[in-house]
Amino acid sequence: MHFLGRAICHQLEERSLLVSEKPLSVCARCTGIYIGILSTCLYLYIVKRKSSITIPTIKMSFFLLLLMLPLIIDGLGSYAHLFNSHNVRRLITGICFGLALPFFIYPLLSEKSLQQNSVPVIRRNLDILTPILLSLIIGGLVYAGLFPYVIINILILLTIIMWFSLLASLLIKTIRIQKGKWVLSVLSSLIFLLILSTLHQITIS
Repeated sequence: MHFLGRAICHQLEERSLLVSEKPLSVCARCTGIYIGILSTCLYLYIVKRKSSITIPTIKMSFFLLLLMLPLIIDGLGSYAHLFNSHNVRRLITGICFGLALPFFIYPLLSEKSLQQNSVPVIRRNLDILTPILLSLIIGGLVYAGLFPYVIINILILLTIIMWFSLLASLLIKTIRIQKGKWVLSVLSSLIFLLILSTLHQITIS
């Protein structure tokens, strides 16, 4: 699990959440990002999968970009040594950043996204408040160590694979057979993550 986590994370122990006195496979910031992604993807799949949806309105897109801004400020400020960050802040800013991303990506997966009768993916306050609440609950449970170490790691890594598979599926939309497209997307994401993990391991060896 730590090998795959290395593909997208520096895995510095002091910047990672400890569960059962062991660091997770990704740092606190990445943990937050993928908790946010998981929460929004779950909501969109359960509530919006049969709807004809498109990307958010300009006004809502601006709000989502504002949600992503704290992580950018915290990350740049921390790496530039302008101020010291901590894992709670990393987790929360990661959640805000991660939960915004699927609202831009998920609608593009729908064949109906370009139809004239498509509606914005966020139509009511509940569409944004539910993922926020869900991600904060999951984040709080993870931070408190109320999930077993292995379960948290598996959940995060499955979310990473799912997210990269979704991105890969956008590149192979020409394949009409859904099962074939998703199998190829998952395989492509796994190969990509394995290559990144291997390169990362070589560079730090």
